[in-house]
Amino acid sequence: MTQIWTNNNKGDKIIAFANNTLYKANPPKDKVSLLVACMQANDFSDPALFRLPLDIIRGIQWQEGNDYIQVFFSRESEEHFTIKDDAMREEIFNYLKAHIPGATYGIDRYDGVRAARKPLAGLAVVCVLLVYTIYVISELNSGAEVVTFGRIGGLIVGLISLGSVNVLLIYGALIAIAVFSVYKKMKNPPVVHVISLRRVV
Repeated sequence: MTQIWTNNNKGDKIIAFANNTLYKANPPKDKVSLLVACMQANDFSDPALFRLPLDIIRGIQWQEGNDYIQVFFSRESEEHFTIKDDAMREEIFNYLKAHIPGATYGIDRYDGVRAARKPLAGLAVVCVLLVYTIYVISELNSGAEVVTFGRIGGLIVGLISLGSVNVLLIYGALIAIAVFSVYKKMKNPPVVHVISLRRVV
């Protein structure tokens, strides 16, 4: 069975599922109808079509709030199928969930800590750099000689040259951004819908 969706909003113009393959294409607007007609006639030879056979797809995910569906294939590759229309995006995902042979479906609900893992890591790095920068400033003010290495050392020397007040303002801004990001992620943890395909690649 061939299922084709056309999208007039921003995003991928044509998305289709046929012959155990996911397709998408972004032809010029005046070529959309012709390409759809060819696909309906089971002609998928147009070079404008990007194709992902099911036998290389590892999984399909849609995170609530995102305007795209992620398709993971081969070992570490992924492709975004962008659909701005909420109803169409949900329809496409539900169709794939129901019609891909051997697929299993689940929902991955993040807890607050897992959702904020990346900004928490960033906050930790900034805090460590702040402590080290304050240590270097203290050593320099006491007349000691401090040797720094690598890009981080160069960055810290550059920051110190701006003066202690500016250093604290810069780190304060970075910490505030990281804290806000942690709060935002924890308040709205992702809900990810997952279609898993058991493929040996």
